[in-house]
Amino acid sequence: MSVANLPALLALFKSTGDPLLNIAGAYFPAWLACMVAGALGTWLAGQILARLGLGAALRPAVLMVPSLFALLTCGVWIVFFSAT
Repeated sequence: MSVANLPALLALFKSTGDPLLNIAGAYFPAWLACMVAGALGTWLAGQILARLGLGAALRPAVLMVPSLFALLTCGVWIVFFSAT
């Protein structure tokens, strides 16, 4: 798979932009799901970098961790919930 196919792949995951998610009959705002995905992604990235011995790549942590969280949260929002 090449980088040229990435926009086509991301287009498959685009939704209609509905800001509410129906989870077990209860409606949750989509931003809440994006924040959970961002937190899990940040934790996973930290674990992977630590396991590879690249934990120093997230220094200073007080700046890098919140930035990574914001990047992943906004990325999930754009890919799954942005209206086209």
